[in-house]
Amino acid sequence: MTNVKTLLLTRPKTQSLALSRDIEDSFPDKARCIISPLMAITPIGDLPDTSEFQAVLFTSANGVQAFTDLGGTTNTCYCVGERTSQAARAAGMEAISANGAAAELITLVSKKLNPKDGPLLHIRGEHTAGGIVENLTAQGFTVDQAVLYRQQVCDLTDVGQQALERGEVQGLPLYSPLTARRFAEVLAKNQSWPTQNLTALCISENVAAELQKLTLGRVEIAAKPNGTEMLALIDRFLR
Repeated sequence: MTNVKTLLLTRPKTQSLALSRDIEDSFPDKARCIISPLMAITPIGDLPDTSEFQAVLFTSANGVQAFTDLGGTTNTCYCVGERTSQAARAAGMEAISANGAAAELITLVSKKLNPKDGPLLHIRGEHTAGGIVENLTAQGFTVDQAVLYRQQVCDLTDVGQQALERGEVQGLPLYSPLTARRFAEVLAKNQSWPTQNLTALCISENVAAELQKLTLGRVEIAAKPNGTEMLALIDRFLR
């Protein structure tokens, strides 16, 4: 193989494995993927009675997994993006995708649903961003939250750390501000690592903002905050 670039995948294990498969399928022989999650997902909390809600909102596939593991069911759910929607459909739900980030989900829900038809349930982890509850509440909705998983900090794997130490990592896809912040913390403690040839591939401006104090080769941002545009960004990087 020639012109193969090394990508460090830092999403939780399940998402990193899925991303690795997407990259291998979409861009064969162009990338070497090192999976080194910086966050692990741990189930917590209890599921409320979902029958009282007109719809359930999911902002990650982790939320879908936690919801179904607890026996949650719902006829209709609204999801932040297509990957989350796919997970919900696989669990037997009728999922409607906002195909974006929190802002797109807020817009979708406000257009499709009426506050008078009942409350909404937002399934999320301990850490969340995007102001979904605040924005929808301001529009007259009643939004309850169920915190069903914890994002626990992980250390880099030995393979991931060694690749960064040797300056072998060229691309870093980042899908959340939390993971970007964690990566920035790791680099702050290892300032001797060569990062001048490392390109951060960010799903949004909010993610890129967490990297402002780092010395990187480049920081690039997807055209829209969704998985499809992230794959397009990775494609451009690998060319």
